[in-house]
Amino acid sequence: MRRTILPLLCFSLSSAFAQSLNVTGLISALRGAGLTSLADAAQKANGTTVGQQFLNAIVNGTHNYTIFAPNNDACKSLAPGVDDITDNTDTLAAILSYHVLPGTFVDTTSSQDAPHIVSSVYPTVTIGRTLLTSPSFVHLEGGKGQVLAWSKNSTDANATVYFLNQVPEATIISTARVSNLLICTVSDVLIPPPNLIRVIAMNNLTSLAGVVNMATVPGFFSNGTNATIAEVLVANNTRGYTLFAPNNAALESAGVGLTALAANNTALLTLLGNHYINGTSYYSSELLSAPSSAVFTSASGQPFTFSSNSTGTYVASGSNGASARIVKSDVLTDNGVLHIIDRVLVNLDRDETKAENAYSSATSAAAQTVTATGPVGPTSTSPSGGNTSDNGAVPFLPELSALGVLGSAFLGISWLALAPFMMV
Repeated sequence: MRRTILPLLCFSLSSAFAQSLNVTGLISALRGAGLTSLADAAQKANGTTVGQQFLNAIVNGTHNYTIFAPNNDACKSLAPGVDDITDNTDTLAAILSYHVLPGTFVDTTSSQDAPHIVSSVYPTVTIGRTLLTSPSFVHLEGGKGQVLAWSKNSTDANATVYFLNQVPEATIISTARVSNLLICTVSDVLIPPPNLIRVIAMNNLTSLAGVVNMATVPGFFSNGTNATIAEVLVANNTRGYTLFAPNNAALESAGVGLTALAANNTALLTLLGNHYINGTSYYSSELLSAPSSAVFTSASGQPFTFSSNSTGTYVASGSNGASARIVKSDVLTDNGVLHIIDRVLVNLDRDETKAENAYSSATSAAAQTVTATGPVGPTSTSPSGGNTSDNGAVPFLPELSALGVLGSAFLGISWLALAPFMMV
């Protein structure tokens, strides 16, 4: 039954395109293909400014788009929360925009008659930037659209493509190409990622939840009150970060060293700062294919380096040998991304100047208008030099570097307590 939807949709859309497709024609084509729930949603979304913008962009035929079209079963699976979404037209339009990607995502090895969406083979992940920019759902740097992440478990062209960060797991059922559109029916409605606190809970990172609430940033909030690292990363003015998040086993192994640091807030902040990049959301496709000249600097001013071999992909912090394997990449949040690692990156060094420069560069880069043309990566976007309405980034935290570069025995915290938890 599901496999019959796309042929009907292609026929309906082809007829509509031949008659100069408009939004009304698109909605009629969806109904004619049996995607009645999606057609109803599109009809409601067309009553909003956001909905009109992306629906008209789809049908004007001047740009390529990829549409992930939930079938009727997918829409029904949202119950009992479906009424809350469909009754709020602005929310509905935002959710629908998360199903539309500008650009070309067709696997070039597939045929015109039987197209496949381009997809990496896990653990490599394909990232696509969507049209979702609603501030109710996304707070990425530079006002960028939220992304989707997907992969498959085999090089077989017919292998099932599935989406990361979706509960229950959503898969692509079938794919067709009509004019400028690549249309993929999907098994479930795709839900935008929540904030960091909820993502930590959803991924059972219970130890991390405790650690990011241990250290406080003095005077972070406008009223002069302190904030924990968790509060900093979910704050309204935080736009973009890349967090290398130790899993439960990693933090449990480092328990003695972390306990020693707990009494030294500045040292603990520096350690945590060496686990995230300030102001930019770097997805695995960008980290692993970046040129050798690329520089990734932590919030504590230390360089990140990346390498891969037959055992996995690794991230290293600084030059002291602190490294960890990335065990799960591209865990999305509303304002950044996590890559879960299997060890704590034990690095207590800090370079205030490099941290400030990295933040400044991130802010400048976020101010550039970026046009998505395909999968996110070094060659998939093109800066146009314009300004966006939102160029925020994670604020630089001078409190982390009040004493400048931290040495190997900062304020009595010896490397000996932490050395057993470093990967050599």
